[in-house]
Amino acid sequence: MCARPFAVNGRETALREQSEVVAHASPKMLLSRNNRDEEPLFRRRALALAKRSARSIVRARPNERRVVLIFGCQRSGTTMLQQTFLDRSWRVLILEEHDRRLVGPGQANWQEYSTVLGRIRRLPFEVVAAKPLVESASATALMDAAGAVKAVWMLRHYSEVARSNVNRFGMDNPYRDLQPIRSRDKLDWRYRGMTEETWETVTALSNQRLTPFDAAALFWWTRNQLYFHQRLWEDDRIRILRYERACNKPDEVIRSLSDHIGLALPIGSIAPRVRAQPFPPETREFDPDVERLCRKLWDSFEGCPEL
Repeated sequence: MCARPFAVNGRETALREQSEVVAHASPKMLLSRNNRDEEPLFRRRALALAKRSARSIVRARPNERRVVLIFGCQRSGTTMLQQTFLDRSWRVLILEEHDRRLVGPGQANWQEYSTVLGRIRRLPFEVVAAKPLVESASATALMDAAGAVKAVWMLRHYSEVARSNVNRFGMDNPYRDLQPIRSRDKLDWRYRGMTEETWETVTALSNQRLTPFDAAALFWWTRNQLYFHQRLWEDDRIRILRYERACNKPDEVIRSLSDHIGLALPIGSIAPRVRAQPFPPETREFDPDVERLCRKLWDSFEGCPEL
């Protein structure tokens, strides 16, 4: 379902060109090489500025505005979904995780949902996309508060998430991720939504000699259990997107994602930017108990609603 074209006295072409100049700029044209997840920070901010400038002239009507929320486990391809897929459309505004409209200074958790979503609704875009990964335990409550909303649960194989976690954040990070669960820290987003069974499992396995990759895979298990705890397979507003499918079949994913969010994404400028990934991933030997938990959960996603 395509949104209506915006044309006000012939300004649409100029506004589209303003956005596309930034969107298609080569790396040599950029003034900064401050990268995060391989996307130059300057490029993202320049594109966002161009989009906001365009929308200050041609504003989406309030009844045309909607929110896209991205949930799941960190290192599952959520940044790729935002920057490579959604951000290529000039009708979509991306809000990054630490945007002050979402979180307070130095905070990871979202501010009160009604306050945040009120700010989002005032943004003059057809789609505003945010990835409240730390709020994944409250996905249903957040979607309920959002009104016109579609959501995606990003899913990536646990062995690849574990590898990416350790490579990105270091060997100690997986243990830090599990500590708030072990200590029942109710103020920490990692513990929110954990069941007694999850706490018992994490505590028991953490007392073993887990490698950093084991700990990272176990953290993947805790985060992706939240999908089933909330019975999200029954909610028509949310769909699973597998990282491996997004990388290897981008044309199909772009069409499915466009249908899901109700806005046609530009296949021609997205698909060439997506890098194919080998699947199944490289095998890694995990602790047998961790492997059993993760494999069972991975298999449980089979048959759930997907893009």
